[in-house]
Amino acid sequence: MIYAIISDIHGNYPALEAVLADAEAQGADKYLFLGDYYRNYPWGNEVAETLRMFHANKNAAIIRGNNENYLIGLSGQGQGAWEYEQFKLVYYCYRSFSPENIEFLKSLPETATVCDMGDGCDIHLIHNSTLFIRSPRIVCFSSIAFRRMAMTAPFTHEEYLTRAREALLSSPDALREIGELPEGIYLHGHNHLQYHIEFGGSLFINPGSCGDPCDGSPTAAYTLLECRPGGSRTVTERRVTFDLEATASGLRGSALATEAPVWAGIIEKQLMSGYDYFGPFVMHIGEVGRKHGQEHMPVTNDVWEEAVATWDPEYLKPL
Repeated sequence: MIYAIISDIHGNYPALEAVLADAEAQGADKYLFLGDYYRNYPWGNEVAETLRMFHANKNAAIIRGNNENYLIGLSGQGQGAWEYEQFKLVYYCYRSFSPENIEFLKSLPETATVCDMGDGCDIHLIHNSTLFIRSPRIVCFSSIAFRRMAMTAPFTHEEYLTRAREALLSSPDALREIGELPEGIYLHGHNHLQYHIEFGGSLFINPGSCGDPCDGSPTAAYTLLECRPGGSRTVTERRVTFDLEATASGLRGSALATEAPVWAGIIEKQLMSGYDYFGPFVMHIGEVGRKHGQEHMPVTNDVWEEAVATWDPEYLKPL
């Protein structure tokens, strides 16, 4: 059985099309989707339609991510309360969905388990794994830190995999949590970094981001997992090219860019570079908010305007 593991599409339908075509060419039998299907690009509705097709054909396991939870929150509000400039991107995306697709995304479970009939191994799906994305942070699993490290001293993907494994296994808390897990295969996304780590009889896979990669390669990421009778398995990390210029042009010409121009500009920088600009901007918004006594998001619109005016996209705090 060959599984195509896909996460963090973020409305980038051109990237998803490229990944699905590649996965089919590689002989994928089943598709495992790990959440965050919309937000950054204007094609979230098309992504949701595609997911509904896979769901109807019963050849996929699909869970929701943190961005799908925004849909649950917004569904309980009147749109007259949608006044925060910081959330204009999410407001636009909500309005762009068909009612059927909103209900579909809201109905997705937060976790899932797939039993592979070939080797009898359970495959566990979650969007945000606290094993990797935790407090205190393991720096190697932060997309902001990844960008900072890569700009300071470039490294290959193979070197990153080695560094990430060493970082995970040097954390006593992480080692304790791994020891408490039953043997199996654990999939997660969320931080837009592609890696896989095997330890203690278990395999941990992050397929990276299909639509919004933050590991320095502006290509669509996903991972193939082949499970064979007897328990042997192979992990193949894939990177697929798609038309970046056409995608950027589509983003710039969209209603999303009209309604949320600041976010659209940030997302385009991320698209073309393959590095995280979204996260540092969110951190900057938080810093400006705290300066004005606003400890929690969203900030007021005057604080948002100050954050926009004072943000340097190329500035990253030292490690």
